[in-house]
Amino acid sequence: MGRSTVCIVHGSDLSIPNGATDRVIAFVNGLVNADYDVHLVVPKPKDTLPDDVDGVYVHTINSMERGVTNQITRATELSLKAKKIANNTNALLQIEHSTLAGFASILGCYDFILDMHDLCYTDPLYLNLPFSKYIQRCIYNIEGRAVKNASKIIVVSEPMKKFIIGEWDVPEDRVEVIPSGFFASKISESISQSRVDPNVISRVGSLFVHLDIDAIVALAESLQETDVKIHLVGGGVAEDELKVKIKNHNLENVVIRGWVTHDEALRIMQSSLLTFESISNTMTTRLASPIKILNYAALGKPIVLSDVSELSYVFKENDAALVSDPSDIDQFVENVHLLLDDANLRNRLGNNALNLVYDYSWEKQGEKLAKILDDMN
Repeated sequence: MGRSTVCIVHGSDLSIPNGATDRVIAFVNGLVNADYDVHLVVPKPKDTLPDDVDGVYVHTINSMERGVTNQITRATELSLKAKKIANNTNALLQIEHSTLAGFASILGCYDFILDMHDLCYTDPLYLNLPFSKYIQRCIYNIEGRAVKNASKIIVVSEPMKKFIIGEWDVPEDRVEVIPSGFFASKISESISQSRVDPNVISRVGSLFVHLDIDAIVALAESLQETDVKIHLVGGGVAEDELKVKIKNHNLENVVIRGWVTHDEALRIMQSSLLTFESISNTMTTRLASPIKILNYAALGKPIVLSDVSELSYVFKENDAALVSDPSDIDQFVENVHLLLDDANLRNRLGNNALNLVYDYSWEKQGEKLAKILDDMN
């Protein structure tokens, strides 16, 4: 029997480190390690592709990622190229994200594997666009089309699985859960290279529309009489609003680092006294599986979380983080100060998080995907 072939198509720039990039790279590596031939179709990167895709057949389109402005053009070019490659190589077709899969189905792709990172039609990103109500309804229909045309749907959490089954009447056996993960090999390298700075706390990840900016501002104001600085690593659609509020409140203890390499992000996390995530309670965040939390835990860092996702519940139940009601900013701020003031609490939570996160490595998640595809062949 010859080697099995998979064609994975992804709509974002793989040279920009983020959660979606990590997930795609983990799946690619898991399939390569399972002796699959892997074709990867992506937009032309702004920077060099990560070393992790060595040994993979990478195909690019010239339409670079420009957010919402060229989504339809990009999706069309990606879908047509992936469809052609899958047909020519007799490959299983795996499509990352439901909106891209919906466009691909319009262009004749079906019986594909849908890897559904999140729910798009509820995303506040589309609320400020002209005719936003109609745009959201269109995205809902596109996502529904993707779900109905997929032979297998992979989601990131049990709440997302339950939602999809109920919302689009999908048979339960068509939906598999593979949560987010962390790169164990990269974590082990980072741990030995950084010292902890007692005056730095950090959040690492996209500055997306779900970010609770008011909570970050309140935290910064509470720390003004101390030497502690808040480091925010990443960029995104909320960056401009965040900068305006920082300026308006005369906050000099918030450092926006922008996008950095994966290794540098790990170094910043490891050197921080504690880490946090402050997000709003939305449909999207309730169904998500935030990668940053797993990276924090894999580094043994004490964590403060908003009580939104399935992961926040798991961490709370296992005494692996301080978790606050997302509607209670004062509780979030208080939890950060509790950790700043109590070394024993920091050590206990950090150790519990490290013990909890072992089964979430990207290496293990890649093996799960390979097993699912083996069963489909």
